[in-house]
Amino acid sequence: MKHQEYMIGDISAITGISRDTLRFYEKKGILASRKKANGYRYFTEEDLYRLVHIYFFRKLNLDLDTIGELLDFAPMDPDYQGTLCRQVTEELEAIAFHKQALSRLLSIKKIYESMEECLNQFHLAPFPQSRILCTLDSPAKGLSQWFSLSRKHPGLDMAYLYDCYQYQSGFSLAAPDSGPDKEQSYETDLTYSHTLLLLYDDVAKLLDPDYDLSGCEPTPPSSCIHTVMEADSSKPPASLITAMRQWALDQGLIPSPQVFSTANFSRICQNGAAYCQEIFVPVFVNKSK
Repeated sequence: MKHQEYMIGDISAITGISRDTLRFYEKKGILASRKKANGYRYFTEEDLYRLVHIYFFRKLNLDLDTIGELLDFAPMDPDYQGTLCRQVTEELEAIAFHKQALSRLLSIKKIYESMEECLNQFHLAPFPQSRILCTLDSPAKGLSQWFSLSRKHPGLDMAYLYDCYQYQSGFSLAAPDSGPDKEQSYETDLTYSHTLLLLYDDVAKLLDPDYDLSGCEPTPPSSCIHTVMEADSSKPPASLITAMRQWALDQGLIPSPQVFSTANFSRICQNGAAYCQEIFVPVFVNKSK
């Protein structure tokens, strides 16, 4: 029985694979044509079956070198099974990576969308539900720890650095019947306290299950005054915190002296650093009213 012969154009029309791709497969050694006496090259039905396997393996996201190896193995061969198992592991890792990438994109998208709405505006918002990965005594140590954890554990690069401050109100004191030189003035001040490395709960759900967060304390539930601002410093201006606190008092709320600020969305431009800060000041209900 005479075997059917196919020119490269016939193969391309049947399979939908371009001639250039077929020639590339030949160059890689996973497909081979035969040369007739007249110089024309042709393929057989066996080559069509081989292309079925190549097409199938490509759908498994296998590279051409691996496909070339698998084409010579029987399905029950240990090397064949081992290759498939390795590919399953790689695909699961890729899925985890893409889930984390998607979480990053959605988180950043959500934050950027809220920035325009919240920019230079005060409103009430809950502090993000988070786990405290560690507490540091300087912003520089916080940055160093962020890099350290990010290298060791996939997903922890999505942790946020929050600098924590204590607010002190400005006031003046003067003794009775004393002159101006006896007056003592105290300026409003914002004193750095510590830095928190936080992992938001919605991000933590996407981490490798082998990463243990049980020892990481959750941030306590807290209603806050929240705003977004751009500045040339990572430290919020005391005047802004004063305005936030006054806004809270006008709403019948008692502001905490604590201030939490993250500048994770800062940028470096020609004129220097531009810090885009998210600022939270916890508040309590004034029960006396």
